[in-house]
Amino acid sequence: MGMKLGFMGSGAIMPVALAAVSQVPSWEKTAIWVRPHSAGRGQALAEKYGIQKVYTDLDTFLEDPEIETVYIALINPVHAFYARKALLHGKNVLLEKPFTTSYAEAQELAALARVKRLYLLETMPLWHCPIFARVQELVPTLGKLRLIQCNYSQYSSRYDAYRKGEVLPAFDPALYGGALYDLNVYNLDFALALLGRPEAASYHANRGWNGVDTSGVLVLDYPGCRAELTAAKDSDSPSFLLVQGEKGWLRVEGKPIHMASVTWQYTQGPDKDQFTTGKADEKGPELHTAHAPKETNRMVPEFREYARIIGGEWSGEAQECLEWSLEEARILETVAGDSFRPSARDQRPET
Repeated sequence: MGMKLGFMGSGAIMPVALAAVSQVPSWEKTAIWVRPHSAGRGQALAEKYGIQKVYTDLDTFLEDPEIETVYIALINPVHAFYARKALLHGKNVLLEKPFTTSYAEAQELAALARVKRLYLLETMPLWHCPIFARVQELVPTLGKLRLIQCNYSQYSSRYDAYRKGEVLPAFDPALYGGALYDLNVYNLDFALALLGRPEAASYHANRGWNGVDTSGVLVLDYPGCRAELTAAKDSDSPSFLLVQGEKGWLRVEGKPIHMASVTWQYTQGPDKDQFTTGKADEKGPELHTAHAPKETNRMVPEFREYARIIGGEWSGEAQECLEWSLEEARILETVAGDSFRPSARDQRPET
């Protein structure tokens, strides 16, 4: 029998997560909780994915002794509230991004998880995929890092409605919609895992008619290195993650949620220094490429890793991921400023 997992929510990500968990034998899909008005959708999900129990009462769900871990996929502003409730009921928590919408909330959750000796993991796919593991191995071989450039751009299916004046959650400042909290959080977590806390951070956004950031560039400053992180919901382009060091570079192709491959090249240093030998290499430095294993569902690798972490003994790896999530929350709150104003949704689009 697998570890018993409960699900909270019925939004667009939930069918993807349920299909992924179905491919990881370490998990057993035990129960799902939805709000009363979503009971029909919850029942449909349960029937399709073989979930044993459907709850509409939160306390009854969290008091179910069979549930060991909960996966929370609810709207951004309520992440901290529901994660706290789950931890207080003795459940491990897998919490969808963004981790929280304030640094204080993140600190409170982390402290509670430590006291309860429970696992608290942000469901951040890039930290748990094979290509990122390869990136972590390669980065130290690139010499001193100088530049990181990331682009996650994806024209939102809700952008056309937004332009006509309809404010859905993806573009609602009151619900922490926009490019920063939706897409750029992935780029941020890539940089944090490689370089840790920056010396400074700033955000330069293109804002829509209600003040929400439809696209923008997050800049992180490190000693001798700068990360420029671009995300867009109002336009599209190929997504990538690029790391430049004094001895070489690497480039990840694909979106951070589904890294397709990594290519790297060494261009300087004692092993590949064409300038000091005086002899040009006609072919140029060798290119290397590694491809991600084929998966039918992009969330399978991360749920496989969550099962490995939670199924083992108390893990330093889990603590490292939690520290990254805390720093994510701190930076997002710092750079968001007054971007998220509930009254902004009452404005009208430009004509």
